[in-house]
Amino acid sequence: MHLPIGISVDCTILGYEDGKMKVLLIKRDKFPEPEKWSLPGAYISEIETIENSAKRVLNELTGIQNIFLTQVGIFDEPNRYPDHRVISVLYCALIKPEQFELIAGSHAKQVSWHNLDEIKTLPFDHNKMIEHSLNWLKEEIWRKPILNSLLPDKFPLNQMKDLYQLILQAEIDNRNFRKKVISQELVERLDEKTKGGQQRPAFLYKFKE
Repeated sequence: MHLPIGISVDCTILGYEDGKMKVLLIKRDKFPEPEKWSLPGAYISEIETIENSAKRVLNELTGIQNIFLTQVGIFDEPNRYPDHRVISVLYCALIKPEQFELIAGSHAKQVSWHNLDEIKTLPFDHNKMIEHSLNWLKEEIWRKPILNSLLPDKFPLNQMKDLYQLILQAEIDNRNFRKKVISQELVERLDEKTKGGQQRPAFLYKFKE
């Protein structure tokens, strides 16, 4: 017996706020797994590219639009979805939560940010999707200035190091960190320093384009 095969998109939207990494989840309002929190996702449209479907689905479910989505994986286990086979294309984006108004729509009953370290069991293989997205992020942060979507426009290097340690889940030597990000030309130093606070002023940096 041959069951129909569906193609869907899912989105891991990551943010950084109050010293915590966060992921955007929706509360589902339809079968399967109603009332469960999950990643934003839905079937692709027959008249759209997969990437455009991902942008549309994200906007319909969460209100978020005009962000850069990166395709980071394909999930095709035969039994990952009940009733019939569904192959999912996973996209990931890094954004500043405070810059976006969340609006639940389509089959999303609610939409909100959740601390990554407090995420419990999600439907389907969405826990694996989040883990896969984080592994992709760990690989990319040493190659590209992609964390500019999480940090302020200007920042001291210790703030950048704190975010790296949070993502990598490991301690980083301060001197080696400074040498690495500067030698790889990920950032450039500004003629400005931090103001206020109990610590002595530190130079501010920005990501290179």
